[in-house]
Formats: sequence, C-alpha cells, structure tokens
Amino acid sequence: MAQDTPSSSPVRIDLLETLQAAPLGAFHLLLAVLLALILWFDGYDLYNAAYIVHDVAPLWHLSPSEVGLMLSCGLAGFAVGSAVSGLFGDRLGRRRVLLAGVWGAGVMSLAIGVFANDLGTFIGLRLVMGVSLGLLMPIAITYINEIAPKRVANVFTIGFFSLGWIGGATCSGFIAAWLSPRYGWHSLYLFGGLALLLALALQFALPESVSFLGSRGRWDEVRVQLARFWPSRAEEFRRATLVAPEPTAKAGSLAALFSAQYRGKTFCFGGMGALSLFSSYGLSGWLPTILIARGVTMTSSFAFGSLLVFASAFGSLVTGFVADRIGNRRLAMSVAWLLGVAAIGMLAQSGHGSVFWIIVVAGMFVIGTQTVLNNLVAVSYPTEIRSTGVGVFLGVARVGAMCGPAISGVLQQETGGPGAMFFVLGSALVVAAVLVFLVAAPKNLPRGSVFGH
Repeated sequence: MAQDTPSSSPVRIDLLETLQAAPLGAFHLLLAVLLALILWFDGYDLYNAAYIVHDVAPLWHLSPSEVGLMLSCGLAGFAVGSAVSGLFGDRLGRRRVLLAGVWGAGVMSLAIGVFANDLGTFIGLRLVMGVSLGLLMPIAITYINEIAPKRVANVFTIGFFSLGWIGGATCSGFIAAWLSPRYGWHSLYLFGGLALLLALALQFALPESVSFLGSRGRWDEVRVQLARFWPSRAEEFRRATLVAPEPTAKAGSLAALFSAQYRGKTFCFGGMGALSLFSSYGLSGWLPTILIARGVTMTSSFAFGSLLVFASAFGSLVTGFVADRIGNRRLAMSVAWLLGVAAIGMLAQSGHGSVFWIIVVAGMFVIGTQTVLNNLVAVSYPTEIRSTGVGVFLGVARVGAMCGPAISGVLQQETGGPGAMFFVLGSALVVAAVLVFLVAAPKNLPRGSVFGH
C-alpha cells in the first residue's frame, strides 16, 4: 500500500473506501456543478453545428457530402483531443487538462464567430476547437466517478451528466432558434465564447482530483479535501495515516490498456463506443435538416433536435435503473440499443406529424445508452490508467462520431434520400448490441452500480 509519512496515531484510513462511504455534501455538489458547467459547453458545441447548416449550406453552395464534412470536422478534433486527454490527465492531473480544454474551447469559439466566413476557414478553426473540447469529457467523467459516494452514485453521476453535457446539447437547439434568426449563425459561436468566463472561475474554484493526489502521495492536500468532503471527520483525517491502493500500472500507460488483463475490455469498449456515436451523431447531425426537407419549420426542427438530446437523460436513467435491478449490464444495454434501432426504423417511415414520441424514444436509447457505457468504462480501470482508458475509449468512439454525419451525407447524396442513412445508422446499433456480450460477464466487472464505484 502507498501511504503518507507515519503518524503518531495508529489509525489507518483507506482513501478509496472513505470517498465511497462519504455522505453526499456541499463539496460534492460544488465539484459536480463545476464539472457540469464544463460539460455544458462541450454538449452545446457538439450539437450547434447542426443548427447552422440551414444558413451556411446555400451561402457557401455546399453539397450534402460537404455538409457532412462540415459536421464531422469538429468531431475529428474531438477524437484527437479525447485520445490524448487521458494520457495527460493521468500524468499531469485532472485539473490542468480541464483548464487547458476550457480556455482553448472558449478562444476558438470566439475565433469561429469572428473569422469563419467560408468552409475552409470554418473547418480549420473547428478542428482546433474540437481538440480543446475533446480534452474535457474523458477527464470530467473520470473526476466525477472518483468522488461519487457509492450509495448515491446513480443519481449523482447521471444528474451531473444530465445537467452538463445533455443540458448543453439540449439548450443548443433553443439558443440557436432564438439567436440565429436575429443575429446570424456566427452568434452561436460568439455565445460559446462565454466559456472563457468559466475558465477564469475554474482557475480559482476547481481543485485537483483527490484520488489523483493520493496516487501521487500528496497527502497534505488529500487531508484538506477529505475534510471538505466529510467535515465531521476533519480532525480524524488530520491525525490518521492515509493509505491508497498500490499502483497496478504505470500512470498513463497505454501498454497497460492492451495488456492481457484489460485488452478485451479496451477493444470491446472502443468498438461499442464508435458504433454508438456513429449512430448518435449521424442522427442528431442530420435530423433538423431532414425535418426541414419534410416541411417542418426551422424553429420546430431545431426544437425536435433539442428534444432528441433531452430525452437521452431519461434513457440513461431507465437503462441504468434496469441494469441495477436485473444485475445484467450487458442485457440492459443491448435491449436499449435495439429499442433505439426500432425508433430509427419508425423515424425513417414517419411524416413530420407523428415524430414526437419516436424522437423521444430515439433520444432515450440511441443517445442515452452512451451515458451508461461511458460510466461503465470509467469504473473498469484503476486510478493510474483510468483517464487514459476513458480517453482512448472516447477517442475511438469519436472516430465513429466523426464518420456518422459524413457517411450519412454521402449516402443521402448517392441515393437521393435519407432511407439508406437510417438503415446504416440502425445497423450500427445492432452490431453494438451484439458486441456488448463480448465484454466480461457482470460478475467479473467491478462491484457496485453501473454509474458508481
């Protein structure tokens, strides 16, 4: 066991067990709010590109395949940022990477709002912005799982993610519907520049992850944070000898992810993530444009786009609850994805007057199941390689996200309609629903809920 300098007190306190057993308090909520705000801007930007297509496609004379490229370019940057974020997060700390991502995203959002007046400039700036945004989600998911009290982990983790990423993605449609007609599409990215205010606040308010501090033997800082998590035991923490699990891998080791112990998980998680986000972003990126082509007003189509993402929060709750109750994560996720496939099939056949509930179901299980998968990945790796594992997973997953809108655009251009696109998006989820059963059986996964430790 790694431990701090021996104390005169014989009491030994395990850091991980203490974090899991701590009562949910004000410090938990403060950190959750800060992390949620970070992911809010991630979700906002990921989806706002779908709401500028209506304006820029005729202005820049874009073909469907060029629209797909425009929608996918940011996701390419996200994939790169996600892949490297974990390496930096495990070696340099969660806080530094989060700050770098928020500062970078804010600056690049302003740059797009001011300078992006053609497709080439937009793609270049959004690629760089995507790299910055890609740093955020892997580290935020890692951080929240490291502090979540075990007995309320479901509610705590889903609440954080819903308020953050899902909240930002949902708001993007409503913000676009209000700003774009009044101030033009550039205003959506100028609004995203408000991330700079958040970055400034985080410089003063966001501490380093206590689990990371413990893994580096920074026990004085650990004691300060533990006292904030559990104030009634502050004196005990000050006097006790703190211990943390002995490292099982080199911090940020890519090799460990592909060792015999973790190789199967790493490949399966990557495949499922890529297929899931391929379908999610292919559907969400093109849905407003397809609905407009079917005769839906621009405002209503944007609202439906927001509804798709908003419904995913409820899908996450339902899938996570079912997984906990039946004790079979694989089955719950597989059924959820197949329900998403059914919704995609119905959406392909429906007119605009009957899509409300279909979009709700699609959002719940096409997008919502991804939240369950994200958190399952986070608890499947030890602290030393946790953010690396999550980062590599999301990096691979976002390659699928990048391909979704682009391939969907090509399919529509080549076939003259969205039918083939819907078929391919649904097929991707069918494969993911099968692939999930190649992951180790639930009894071999870490104990605890889907969303907690």
